[in-house]
Amino acid sequence: MQNESAKMGENVGEWPFVSVFVAARNEEHNLEACLRSLQNQPYPGNFEVWIGDDHSTDDTALIGNAFSQRDSRFHFLSVPDPSSHVKGKALALACMAKEAKGEIFLVCDADMTMPPNWMQAMVSGMQRENVDMVNGTTATKGDTVFSALQAIDWLIPQATFSWLSRFDITYTAMGNNMGITRKAYEATGGYFELPFSLTEDFELFQKARSKGFRLRHLYQTDVFGISAPQKKPSDWLHQHVRWMVGFDQLPFRQQWVFYVQLLFYPVLLLSFFSGATVLRDSLLMMWGGKFLYNSFLLAGIRQFHLLIWLPLYEILFWPAYITCWVRYRFSTEIHWKGRSWKST
Repeated sequence: MQNESAKMGENVGEWPFVSVFVAARNEEHNLEACLRSLQNQPYPGNFEVWIGDDHSTDDTALIGNAFSQRDSRFHFLSVPDPSSHVKGKALALACMAKEAKGEIFLVCDADMTMPPNWMQAMVSGMQRENVDMVNGTTATKGDTVFSALQAIDWLIPQATFSWLSRFDITYTAMGNNMGITRKAYEATGGYFELPFSLTEDFELFQKARSKGFRLRHLYQTDVFGISAPQKKPSDWLHQHVRWMVGFDQLPFRQQWVFYVQLLFYPVLLLSFFSGATVLRDSLLMMWGGKFLYNSFLLAGIRQFHLLIWLPLYEILFWPAYITCWVRYRFSTEIHWKGRSWKST
């Protein structure tokens, strides 16, 4: 328990006061572990944690409120009914930010568990890189093939995003493991002023970037948060269809890599059947190089146990993402967290 005499919002040495936001909806099976991973952070400065219950229909609110009663650094907030364009997670985050006292806002999902030095590493990353936004690293953990494939699907893009962000080529913020300075957040007007989006992290990132604020992706073990995996392929599909909303707003110069990957396997198969040996051999060499590159990325974050599943991931990538893309293009509704939204 933090010393009651510590002033909320006061810096300790060079370490700014941190406010952590945990938006939770129907997370009774995950919330306690998430909060304990935050409670045990050895952050050198002061911090507070806000738990925003987004109209849960299970025991999420009871767990969050009880936790706040045991530790004065934790604060429970019931998200009000939406009365404007601000809804869902964006409303939860907007309400928590309105109450928060920190100079730095860190956000993690309620189904995440964070590494022991996450807060310090995220703040250090901002200071070292001289930026106002950072993303941590996220992957799923579990004992099934499906959870391992999801982990690979998380990590490979994040490693690439990290490399590109060094050149200020950035795609999005990732709202399950991110940080933003109060200055940058308030410059955007905050979530109360942003238009409604199913990808509220992307919307915040776009607005902050338009104001001149920069982002870095941190691909390193001390910011490596573990997310609960999707339990069924249908859940994975709903999750990725929702993400396609943000992807669709990117300029084509940032989308083309995805479409090249979708076309790769059809063109490779066509080269076998057409007898285009030069094209076939070139594509096979490219595939081998891509496989080695992805292996290096997984090893770089010490996820050696995932290497055995990388060949299967390479095989399943194409049908999985083709299904996702088709579903997004022809869906009339998007479903997530027990809610439905009309697709536009």
